[in-house]
Amino acid sequence: VVIASALLPGATDRTITFMLDISERKRFEDQLAGLRSEAETASRAKDEFLAMLSHELRNPLAPILTALQLMKLRGADAVERERIVIERQAHHLVRLVDDLLDVSRITRGKIELHREPVELADVVAKAIEMASPLIEQRSHELDVTVAQHGLRISVDPARFAQVISNVLINAAKYTEKGGHIAIRAVRAGPCVELAVRDTGIGIDADMLPRVFDLFVQERQALDRSQGGLGLGLSIVKSLVELHGGSVRADSLGRSRGTTITIRVPALAETPAVDGAARAAARPPVANGHTVLVVDDNQDAAATLAELLEAMGYE
Repeated sequence: VVIASALLPGATDRTITFMLDISERKRFEDQLAGLRSEAETASRAKDEFLAMLSHELRNPLAPILTALQLMKLRGADAVERERIVIERQAHHLVRLVDDLLDVSRITRGKIELHREPVELADVVAKAIEMASPLIEQRSHELDVTVAQHGLRISVDPARFAQVISNVLINAAKYTEKGGHIAIRAVRAGPCVELAVRDTGIGIDADMLPRVFDLFVQERQALDRSQGGLGLGLSIVKSLVELHGGSVRADSLGRSRGTTITIRVPALAETPAVDGAARAAARPPVANGHTVLVVDDNQDAAATLAELLEAMGYE
């Protein structure tokens, strides 16, 4: 109960006092607090489930892919067509599982970055290598304008290559066969700016603010075999922001292509090291031929051991 008292207007000795029963409001606040606690518990359970699901799906995929590599090495020509189909679909499953794992790690704050100074061109080359199977499969023309020197950034090379490859894979998926994808990078003040432009299906104006949200996809794209889970651009945004950068999407609308622009802080220029000096600085590669394989997944351990033996290791 709330009790309040106040002087009446224009009076010096007359007051009004009232009592207000706020029991209903307090019950509502208690209910709201309970619902909030339940929602937070459900969210944690969802994150834990995603992590467990991702790991459980990943376990059988490793021996499947290794067995496929063994079949290829042993020249199983009679089943080559089937092997190619299984390999393509297994790699597709791996991409989906990797996305689930990354979402789980990001939501739980488990992503660790191992930064080092790199030239953007080196990271872009790795990203193209990762995305090239899909780009080639869909017969896209890829145009790359990234200077070999002068675009130094401090990033985790593996994670930033993942960022760029996710954008390239998205561009390839949503561009009709024989389309055009362009990668451009420039120094923009204190930042390095990388833009990936495609001639694909474009993005509606009402969808643009949501393309980096989890599980968001264009509706008409859901029946495509390469549709995915709608996680790629959300992972891109999270990883770019972890690097202190920003990302945005631009499109003139349906069937008018899309441009994804990534900005990250640039590093100051340093004198270039020639190739010979760089090669001399690398540690020597180990020459051992005996490998110990340890894995709690027996199939994964057995198939990996067979693969290593087929490659000449003991």
